[in-house]
Amino acid sequence: MAKEDKLKTLIVDNDPSDVQSLVKHLKSYAHIEVAEVCYNAEKGLMAMKELQPDLLFLDVEMPDMTGLDFIEHLDTATRRHCKIVIYTAYADYMLEALRKHAVDFLLKPIDTDDLDGIIQRINLAKDEELADGRIFKPERSILMFINVSDFRLVRLKDIGVFRYNSIQRVWEAIVAHLDKPVKLKRSVNNRMLLALDPMFVQVHQKYIVNINSLTQVNNNMCVFLPPFDDIDYVTVGSSYRKKLMNLFINM
Repeated sequence: MAKEDKLKTLIVDNDPSDVQSLVKHLKSYAHIEVAEVCYNAEKGLMAMKELQPDLLFLDVEMPDMTGLDFIEHLDTATRRHCKIVIYTAYADYMLEALRKHAVDFLLKPIDTDDLDGIIQRINLAKDEELADGRIFKPERSILMFINVSDFRLVRLKDIGVFRYNSIQRVWEAIVAHLDKPVKLKRSVNNRMLLALDPMFVQVHQKYIVNINSLTQVNNNMCVFLPPFDDIDYVTVGSSYRKKLMNLFINM
């Protein structure tokens, strides 16, 4: 494979053993070139400017700066060009990382299937110009815990509704092809969910819907496209109705 076809990759992580593990795993991908490794955020920011990598694996917990603050220090052009994968042992950072333009989320220790899935998504998300000048956008995903120990990466477009469970006082996600709602952490609030993507719109104090899955509002009840067409309980609150109608008109 020609050098220019490879994804120039930077790793920023203060733990040498974790870096060694990641480098070893990345050697399995012929199109991934680890161009530089930095063991603190300050050097990592300098490397970002000089190297202009295509792919960044970024730790969250570093002594001089968190990975999330690191992303904030990147200029807009660099963030847009570089695919950022948060690489951490702390799943709690997932929501905030994705809000800050990370493409994906890799937990330590590395699971080879997880890494392979991430690399495949990055390959698909690599910007390709179409004849009419449009650009393919990466599909954004979110890490969700299915139970105490198991989790899965869910594409945002596969979430039909977020609903608030007032008994357990947590938000839940209704995800395509999952039998049960996925409960989110107690720290997650409606503002965080709305910030994930503009396609999520609040229609009631207890409901946030994926506007792309909504087909009509009938007597203040939301009617959804398959696979969410069996949802028959989402009502539109009076204070949210005007905004929702305006969105429909402008679509």
